[in-house]
Amino acid sequence: MKLIRDYIIIFSGIGILAALIFNSVVLPLYVNWNNEIRVPSLTHADLQKAVQILKDRDLEWTIKDTIYRRDMPSQFIMDQYPEAGQMVKENRRIQLTINLPPAKLEMPDLIAITERQATITLDRIGLLLVETFTDSSDLYEKTVVMNQSVAAGLPVAPGDSITLTVSLGKRNLKKIMPTLLNKGVDEAVRLLEINGFTVGNIQQTQNSQLLPNTVVNQSEAPGKEFPKERVVTVDLMITDGF
Repeated sequence: MKLIRDYIIIFSGIGILAALIFNSVVLPLYVNWNNEIRVPSLTHADLQKAVQILKDRDLEWTIKDTIYRRDMPSQFIMDQYPEAGQMVKENRRIQLTINLPPAKLEMPDLIAITERQATITLDRIGLLLVETFTDSSDLYEKTVVMNQSVAAGLPVAPGDSITLTVSLGKRNLKKIMPTLLNKGVDEAVRLLEINGFTVGNIQQTQNSQLLPNTVVNQSEAPGKEFPKERVVTVDLMITDGF
């Protein structure tokens, strides 16, 4: 039994000695071989952790480039140079490429420009046109943008989704000539104006059967349709003041 105990003591001592040698000699040689330091793997670590790893190994760092991937955390190390495992001198500056969202942009004003111009503008700043709606408009010509899902001046970032509404042109609205016959002149003028018509010449004629200033004729037939934007002048014939 004494012999077995002695062997256990001897092997335990050898194990402890081996561990001391590994920690004191072998590991430092691995990390710092011939006064050089082995570059650690930093990819898929966040920037704060990577900086601490480099500091522990007497290495410096710098941001070489930034890229943006929406599926990755911000300040995630995407690439490094030199690569992991290479030997470098102390204080060597390791170049890092990190995932960093781009700075916020201002949404451009796309109203009143053509759909093609708006598409080019969105593409240039990295915004995604996901859908285009159409609607009639009396204000905007055909193919001109009349609405945008994000108002001009609001913050946006590349990759954000945008929708536009584009004009189909005028709605072809009509105005209809009212019936003015047998109405007093003041009432006739009011009806013309509220329906979008312009009063022209007012002439008088004798008529003993109707009250004075009664409309007996109008230059445009009642019920006739006109485009709403068209200027139409209507002449009236009224009875005189007998």
